[in-house]
Amino acid sequence: MRRGIEFTVGLGLLLGPLGYALTLESEVVEPEVVEVVEIVEVAAPQEAVTDPAIAVEPTIPVVQAPAVPTTPAPIVEATPADDDRIRFAFVNDAGLVLTTEADRAWGQGRLRAHAGPGQFRAAKAADVAKLPAAHVAQRGRSFDVYGPDGKVCTARLGELSVLAQHDGPSLFDVFHGSHEEQEWDPEQGDEDPYEAFEREVHSDKEIRAKVWAALDPEANRPWLVAPLVSDTSCAGGLWARDAELPAPNLLHLADASTSITAQRLAAFESSAELADTKARYAEWERELSEDQRESLPTWDALAAEHPAIVREWHDASGTARVVELEFGEAPEGCGDYGDTSITAVDLVTNGGFERTSHSTGPLAMFDADLDGQYELLYQSSLVSETDALQGHTSRFEVFYCPC
Repeated sequence: MRRGIEFTVGLGLLLGPLGYALTLESEVVEPEVVEVVEIVEVAAPQEAVTDPAIAVEPTIPVVQAPAVPTTPAPIVEATPADDDRIRFAFVNDAGLVLTTEADRAWGQGRLRAHAGPGQFRAAKAADVAKLPAAHVAQRGRSFDVYGPDGKVCTARLGELSVLAQHDGPSLFDVFHGSHEEQEWDPEQGDEDPYEAFEREVHSDKEIRAKVWAALDPEANRPWLVAPLVSDTSCAGGLWARDAELPAPNLLHLADASTSITAQRLAAFESSAELADTKARYAEWERELSEDQRESLPTWDALAAEHPAIVREWHDASGTARVVELEFGEAPEGCGDYGDTSITAVDLVTNGGFERTSHSTGPLAMFDADLDGQYELLYQSSLVSETDALQGHTSRFEVFYCPC
């Protein structure tokens, strides 16, 4: 009996904690359920998104952001400031002349033919990487082109070229240098090398190579030129300026004379210049023999054959601003002839006429920089009182005495 009681009590002591532990089973599992619920709640907002594009969108900035700094910025060609815009450039057979002081090193590729005022020409495409920035910036820009009577077209520049030229009576200098520097002895039967050269035949390719090489590159600098590209004709164009600049003040030759012409002729007839010229002609004539004098016109005959003429240059309002005067005859050839010519270019002022140092016969007259001073455009040069516009020339001149 006693053993049975002890067994029952011992069994209770052993099974009691186990029974208590069984009552805690829901608490042990419950934290695990809570942890699972927390994980599900964190992921729930993403699972609630049904639009695939929106679901991916949050990851886009993370992917693109690192690539933005490494993307190169687009290369934008430099635009010249207003101070660098071309106010004047010659236009001739070569196109628009950007500079007459180019460098042969600016050219690249093969030699080719090219239009131009020079008798012999050779050109290469311009290497943009070697050009000064001021010239590169002009590529593709638009220019207003002007002729003697005003604007003829608006055009943009085509591809730049480096153009070498030679002008003159012969290619001898290009091939052999100055004739005076040649060594030959006619007494020994040597033929004049110049005459021998003139009988030679040279291909266009050979001539281009010699013109480009140039025995004296510094004395014969090439030009940097570009063709004018326009939907309309630019025929008759003499000069151009950047189309973004204000229009220049243009003068034009008047179709009919005004009272200004009469005033200028009256001033000329009473001038000391005319009296001095007449006296010099009479003195020169007295030094001639009687036979020589008989073959020459008298002063009165000469004045009647070459009377004074006046040309008026008017502005847009029709007001005379400049007048040209020409009288007499200039000597021709290399001999000693009496010079009776008188020429003048005068500004018209309120009080009369103001003499300038300019030559007569300009092709066009205008105020390119709007400073109140007129530029005179001649066949091969621009005459200007403005420092920035001085020194322009459209070609090189080769002088040789025709006699």
